[in-house]
Amino acid sequence: MTAASTLQQLIQIHDDSPDEVIAQLPGLIDSPALPPADHPRLAWLINHLLGEQKGDWRAAWTLLRRLPLSDAGPILLRHSLVAATLSGDALAAWRLERQWQAAGMDAGMMRLLGRLGVLQGLQQHGPLSGLLPALDELLQELEPIAASANDATLASLANNIVSGLLEREDLDADSSSPRIVWRAAQCARRLWGRAGNWVNHERAEYLLALTANRFAQWRDGLQSADAGLALIADNGEEDVDRAFLLLERARACFGLGRSDEGELAYQQAQTLAAAFDASLRPWFDGCASRARMDGPRA
Repeated sequence: MTAASTLQQLIQIHDDSPDEVIAQLPGLIDSPALPPADHPRLAWLINHLLGEQKGDWRAAWTLLRRLPLSDAGPILLRHSLVAATLSGDALAAWRLERQWQAAGMDAGMMRLLGRLGVLQGLQQHGPLSGLLPALDELLQELEPIAASANDATLASLANNIVSGLLEREDLDADSSSPRIVWRAAQCARRLWGRAGNWVNHERAEYLLALTANRFAQWRDGLQSADAGLALIADNGEEDVDRAFLLLERARACFGLGRSDEGELAYQQAQTLAAAFDASLRPWFDGCASRARMDGPRA
């Protein structure tokens, strides 16, 4: 197996076997057989597992600094800058900023991408008392920004930050959460509207539905779920996405007291999920259980 195929395999199994994947990261970092074009994906995997999930940014940066960063492209520089910043290596972070700017990155965009990357890195373990005001501040810069080649990256970062925040049990304890997280989800939708394809668009609607339903904004949740379902109906087949959108439609309908509509959407989702493989089924079942909490008990 080549180094590139090993990396691809690790990316495929990282959710199910994170510790096994982490154990193989040092070998890949030091492998001369791994093409430089794959270094950004390896950097993402390192930051995701060691930084975002384990909260060990020092370990993430210790690995990333072993890559040949002198000729790194913008994606690798961004991942490296995030790891250096969150590990506390300020001098390395400054050096990476200078390198990124010398390569042609606009200083304002570099700052925005870097700070959004830091917020993404802290989404699971950072204190909400700091995360939410920082996100609110960045949204004021992000919302009016003109279209650029960075739109897809900005959309992905905003999307990932919202997704991570929605998984936190303590999110409801902060009274500013609904307003800030909803704005961030809307911002991701606008950016995907400029940069993405129809699949990106319907997944952005799914994120809006998730966000609205998390805060019991049922009408907004239903509107976004229906918008995502309509995009699928108009453009192609996405049975997995359709099933999850149907669950959010069911959840919103249950919340609105429209039990018959909710039950229909719930059963349609279950029919689609019957064909899901074993790796996807636990995620679906968790979402289905959440939808049921707002409706009639089975």
